[in-house]
Amino acid sequence: MSPYTNNSRQNRGRGGSNRHDSGRSDFMTVLLFYVLPFIVVNSIIFILVTAAPKGDLTIGEATNFTTTTMELKIKSLLPIKEMTVTLDGNAVELTKTASKTYTATLGSNGTVKVSLTAFNGMKNIFSEQVNVLDDTPPSIKDSIIEDGVLSFRLEDTQSGVNYDTVYAYDDDTPEILPLSIDRSTGLITFDMQKENLTICVKDLIGNEARVTITPQGENLDPEEAAAQASQEAAEASDAAAGDSAENDANLETAE
Repeated sequence: MSPYTNNSRQNRGRGGSNRHDSGRSDFMTVLLFYVLPFIVVNSIIFILVTAAPKGDLTIGEATNFTTTTMELKIKSLLPIKEMTVTLDGNAVELTKTASKTYTATLGSNGTVKVSLTAFNGMKNIFSEQVNVLDDTPPSIKDSIIEDGVLSFRLEDTQSGVNYDTVYAYDDDTPEILPLSIDRSTGLITFDMQKENLTICVKDLIGNEARVTITPQGENLDPEEAAAQASQEAAEASDAAAGDSAENDANLETAE
């Protein structure tokens, strides 16, 4: 075999290798400088366009049963364009304590609703329930009437009963004090002279209960008691009208 033939074969081999390397280099160039940047840029655009704001809302404990605190921490990739915080529809006044942290004092139970709108227009709405405050008056339980004496228990599971505020009233007497008070058991007794007796009591932060107790030991709230009294008055009026009509008829007959 001549030297020329060997050189030709070697040159053809080198030429094929060069073409292969060139094709591979072109592919890497397209991948690195066109495809990957396209994917990265579009991924960033997609994230920026669709990123929704997030936040952590924390409700604190009530130390005095009248107020509590809330803390809102915003976790958003983009700046917040609009933020609203309400408690049962009423605006909550916020205090900024850090770059993305806000606090507020809440004075009633209800639903805290947070609405965040990011710079890209994406919105997020979330809420938390506030139920640590005492907005419920004491309850009257186990009412019994024996020998003209009414007895019942007072119960308040949050701030507690203010036993100094316990009194009652009826149609004739505006203030009737209890016969006895047992603060350890919550047992209260009253002398019950009339058909209905209305009990008044407050808890330690001022929530007041007014309950009317009937001779049958039923507990009526003020609206029910008023409705019952109105019905009894109407029945008495109808009865009086009927008696008057009957008397008039008897007089005409006698004449």
